[in-house]
Amino acid sequence: MYSRKMGAYAKDEELLIHFFQESLTGVAVTWYANLEPSRVHSWKDLMVAFIRQCQYNSDMASDRMQL
Repeated sequence: MYSRKMGAYAKDEELLIHFFQESLTGVAVTWYANLEPSRVHSWKDLMVAFIRQCQYNSDMASDRMQL
């Protein structure tokens, strides 16, 4: 949803960062609220931080053998 909504503003990093929080819910909002502002200098910084935070979901996902 966020990508569709903000696609027209893809070159405006400040706008992308500013509205990113509106696309978050639950623990992701808490993570974003606690994110050190000094760690985010660009859209890429925010993307990398978010992916690192959520990577555990992929790492913990069960495969067929585990199920």
